[in-house]
Amino acid sequence: MNSLEEIERAIESLKPQELVQLYAWFDGQRPASLPSPDAMVFEQGLGLFGSPEDAKLLDEVVGLAYKERRRPARGST
Repeated sequence: MNSLEEIERAIESLKPQELVQLYAWFDGQRPASLPSPDAMVFEQGLGLFGSPEDAKLLDEVVGLAYKERRRPARGST
């Protein structure tokens, strides 16, 4: 295989079990010092933000919004 297009076609033609094996092989090729892309965000507890402070601020805002939503509406009996 000499081109990216050939590689893409070969990958697209794989059966589901073969894809699982390919992804497992890719994971095995990743250096131990380099965490998986998913782990980098979620294992650090950053969510969609770049710092723990930003994540904490969003958590506080969501908490306040939840409390506000659960508070009885004015004028209701």
